[in-house]
Amino acid sequence: MHIHLSDDQINVLGLMTGTSGDGLDGALVRFDGRGGFRFLWHDSFPFSSDIRARLQALMTRAPVREVLRAEAYVAGLYAEAVTAFRARHPEPIDVLAAHGQTLDHDPDGDTWDGIPVRGSLQVLDAALLAERTGLPVTYDFRRRDLAAGGQGAPLVPFGDLRFFGARCRRGLAVLNIGGIANLTVIRPHAGPGRAVGKTPSGIGPSRDTPGAGPVPAVVAAFDTGPGNMLMDALAARLSGGTRAYDDGGELARAGRPLPRLLATLLRDPYLTRVPPKSTGRDLFGRPREARLWRSWGARATGPDLMATYLEFTVETIARALEQFVLPAGPLDEVVVAGGGALNPLLVSRLSERLRDICPLHRSDTHGVPVMAREAMAFAALGDAFVRGWPGNVPAATGARHPVVLGAFVPGAAYSPISTSSTVQDMP
Repeated sequence: MHIHLSDDQINVLGLMTGTSGDGLDGALVRFDGRGGFRFLWHDSFPFSSDIRARLQALMTRAPVREVLRAEAYVAGLYAEAVTAFRARHPEPIDVLAAHGQTLDHDPDGDTWDGIPVRGSLQVLDAALLAERTGLPVTYDFRRRDLAAGGQGAPLVPFGDLRFFGARCRRGLAVLNIGGIANLTVIRPHAGPGRAVGKTPSGIGPSRDTPGAGPVPAVVAAFDTGPGNMLMDALAARLSGGTRAYDDGGELARAGRPLPRLLATLLRDPYLTRVPPKSTGRDLFGRPREARLWRSWGARATGPDLMATYLEFTVETIARALEQFVLPAGPLDEVVVAGGGALNPLLVSRLSERLRDICPLHRSDTHGVPVMAREAMAFAALGDAFVRGWPGNVPAATGARHPVVLGAFVPGAAYSPISTSSTVQDMP
């Protein structure tokens, strides 16, 4: 494959559906080959309650045939979203970078007949998406990192470095609070390596630049534990399925955290595991909430449980910073994004808890809308694939070495896009 554009610029639409299954986020970003970028727009394509219910069922109890059909189903949802976005936004789209819908993430795996087996399943029929939209599609971003010994997650740190790296002085942490909460830690780095370069973000082709001054580099990234997942599951339970989340933190605000339950939750072994590490709904999703409800539902109010889950999220984030980040040096700020950044009670409690650590700022104060950060990150991965740049960060995933992430399906009328020699040939 050979792709390059005039002026070395490419408009990549990042498409992301998360573990909540409540809708699709799209972010169009213009990239150049020197590490520069320009955010163009972010839009959302909400899913109906029926679609959310189907996606949740697929995540928890889908037989093989339903998983097969889910590939086409998710591609159809993505295609509808792209059609809606095109109708609302005039900017041209050169490439889609589509994450797909995660049904399972099993980075630790097992051994079958002496063969290690592990993986991460994001369903998406990329060929169908290309056929429906006429656009080339990059997708399947996690498998190559897993093949290189990584966890296949988190992958967003590559985008964090590109979008926030220039702000790093002593240290900066990017916190995303989606279904799961995760951190990307960026610090100045001196010496040769992939994250060293002359661009503001340090993003560029693999090369060594001896003698270069410190540039920002991702030194760690990992899932801290629950984000909104337990709270969302409880909100759905208490509302009979009519509410997907605790809007504005209203339920949690009406309750008080339960000390015994919070102490039990904080003893979860995952929380003390040393990064790199990743987790998901298998540990902090609906099955966990159901077990907690069976144990506590008859002796605690819904608001008290919600307040406890909110405090659990706050405390796991703060402890992760204290245990795994601050020993390496201070932070200038924590930048928060994701759906949790729209919960004023969660942000307020987290800001209070981090008062003695560093300030907490929303990502939109730095030009990255709080709900666009993950879609923008996958746009960055799509751009990296096109340019032949490694997109994983071994310090985050635990991979043995950097690798190019993704796979590719041509658009309806495929021909090489060519005029600039600076975008590299792809294998």
